[in-house]
Amino acid sequence: MSDSQTIIEASSVATSAAAKTTVIGGAASVAGKFAGIDPVTAMGLMIGIGGLVISLFSFLINVYYKRQENKRADQIHQLKLKELEAQCNVKD
Repeated sequence: MSDSQTIIEASSVATSAAAKTTVIGGAASVAGKFAGIDPVTAMGLMIGIGGLVISLFSFLINVYYKRQENKRADQIHQLKLKELEAQCNVKD
């Protein structure tokens, strides 16, 4: 498996975990608010904020690696253009 595929899968796992954590945190927060149990509310808020932080870091990691991938793709494109230009320069 290539490095980019591994990175994509790891990022997908982190994003999935962040979404689940956010949903669980929100549910715990609402349950704590309705039940009037303050520690549950605090725990729910912490879980929700944790999910948000994980989502933010996952997004930033995705942006970084996507920029790297685009940079490499551009370099390969430029090299292919130079190669094609060299093939088209036919001298008599």
